[in-house]
Amino acid sequence: MSTQDNCVCCQGPVGPQGIPGVQGPQGNQGPAGSQGIPGPRGLTGSQGATGPAGLQGPQGMPGNDGSQGVPGVDGMNGTDGAQGPIGPMGPQGLQGPQGPKGDCVACPCDCGAPEFAEVYSVTTQNLAASPGPNLAGQVCILENTIFSTSNIDVSQAAVNGKIIINKAGWYDVATGISGALNPIPSPIPVWTLSLFKNGLIIPGSTFANQTISPEQKSNEIVADVFVHFNIGDVLELANTSINQVFMSAPTFGTNAQTNSAYLKIQLLKAD
Repeated sequence: MSTQDNCVCCQGPVGPQGIPGVQGPQGNQGPAGSQGIPGPRGLTGSQGATGPAGLQGPQGMPGNDGSQGVPGVDGMNGTDGAQGPIGPMGPQGLQGPQGPKGDCVACPCDCGAPEFAEVYSVTTQNLAASPGPNLAGQVCILENTIFSTSNIDVSQAAVNGKIIINKAGWYDVATGISGALNPIPSPIPVWTLSLFKNGLIIPGSTFANQTISPEQKSNEIVADVFVHFNIGDVLELANTSINQVFMSAPTFGTNAQTNSAYLKIQLLKAD
């Protein structure tokens, strides 16, 4: 070991610090050190105040239609409302074309010259009873003629009660009879007269009445029916009762002559 290596033990005390020297000029910046390892994430800060609303953006494109929902249950019908006032009448429309000519019985007849007749009786007649169901008893005589056209022959009405039709078509035939039962059987029956065509009863032409007292000198029955006649058909008014019918034209209590029977016929529709 040299004398120099052992001089530590011989060093004197440290002297007082000298006055600092003037700071030298700043040295050049050294190169940046490499980035250190990121430290751990800090705690989340408290939420800041809401900022002002931004401007409204443009409208987006419409989305696709959703699937149809399940239909709901039908509700109950509501009550009808009150009827409103009637509105004003509208203007009349144009007249339509005339329709085809109709075909009817009770219409005004378009059959050339009219055909009609009326005959009646003022005499007392005892008409014999009907011999069976729908069979004619004695025929009523009609000795007075008010008027008759050429195609309704009433020349035999005063003799045998026959009226002959000489123009085919539908006719309205009306009758009236004033009569009674004499004597009155017991139990009290009705009495009837009916129209006949060629000896056969005309449906719908039979009406009835009833005599309930000997003091009841007459009752009236009437009939009015539509009948079709061919040329040469014979019309008659006859008793269809099971008893004799006493036809009368009573005058007690009146200053005018009454009828015991009448018959009117009028053409409605010619064939």
